[in-house]
Amino acid sequence: MTATNDPRVGTQSGPTADSDTAGRWVACDESGWDGEQLIGRRGPYFVYAAVAIDDAEATGIVEELRAETRYQAPELKFRDFKKRSIRRDALRRLWGDGGALEGRCWAFVFEKEYAAVAKVIDLLLEEQAYAAGFDLYVDDRARTLAQLLRQHGRRALGDQGYESLMTAFVAFASVRGRGDERAREAFFTHVEEAWASSTRRNVTDVLMMLRTTRSQAEMFHGDTDTHPMLELLVSSVAQAARHWGAQLGPVSVLTDEQKALPDDGLDNIAKVVRHGWGATPSSRQRPVDLRALVRGTSVDHPSIQLADLVAGAVRVSYEHKAGTEISEAGEDLWPTIRPLVDKSSANPSLGGIG
Repeated sequence: MTATNDPRVGTQSGPTADSDTAGRWVACDESGWDGEQLIGRRGPYFVYAAVAIDDAEATGIVEELRAETRYQAPELKFRDFKKRSIRRDALRRLWGDGGALEGRCWAFVFEKEYAAVAKVIDLLLEEQAYAAGFDLYVDDRARTLAQLLRQHGRRALGDQGYESLMTAFVAFASVRGRGDERAREAFFTHVEEAWASSTRRNVTDVLMMLRTTRSQAEMFHGDTDTHPMLELLVSSVAQAARHWGAQLGPVSVLTDEQKALPDDGLDNIAKVVRHGWGATPSSRQRPVDLRALVRGTSVDHPSIQLADLVAGAVRVSYEHKAGTEISEAGEDLWPTIRPLVDKSSANPSLGGIG
């Protein structure tokens, strides 16, 4: 299923074009990115969007949008579409039935607090289970544990106790906290305090399990690998490649420039995607025929501008639906963005895609 040569990585300055060599191009952008600081920053959601289109075709679509909406700025940005109903109408037509991008838009939504909890479950409880000969991914057991703690933790621990625990999770698992004994001890101190004060049995049970993972935590902090475990961009690129590779076959992925995606980072992602990934047989993902994984700017690539529109619309719609930021844009766009969102998105508070 994979190509014979290693995928090309780096910066793509020239326009992208579908071909036998490159396969189909997929353009990506994000909304709500905070790096590894998943708690208390730029809103509750991170969205990664990918549109199956190359620059050659995207150029015409962008020009049509400009003419239809009287858009004057150098680049299409969702923030300029959010406030005007005529521009939101144009987006609904673009993605909807018969639109130029019908069936070609995809987005993955992370609720950031859930992502932090899920990563700690993965780093500690999954490793503990694996060492004992169990597969925590069977029947979505790992996801269920993370959902329990995220959905019921605040009621079980109170606002202050829950937020302190979430902050300790991030400090423990982030690159900055890696190998820091104080961060590790603070993490277990907060787990102990949360376990002792929990008023809900299901939350108490998860915390009890985490209390027993000190050896896994020490192993994690002793690992010399400084891969940013909480960086959602990394896993999102892999998810986008996996989705479109399954749909289209050979693909090349163009993602918006971010400091979290240097050449060596892109290379690592590309190798994992091409060879498949997953800690256990039940979580194993199939390899993707990835021909290129490159970065670029929205100034140079109209295809990235189209991905920006999708990412922004999905985030605003989810914020509206969750009640964290009510907006006319979220109300208008929600029906048309729902079909674009991956059903496996890490978003328990809205029950998958709501």
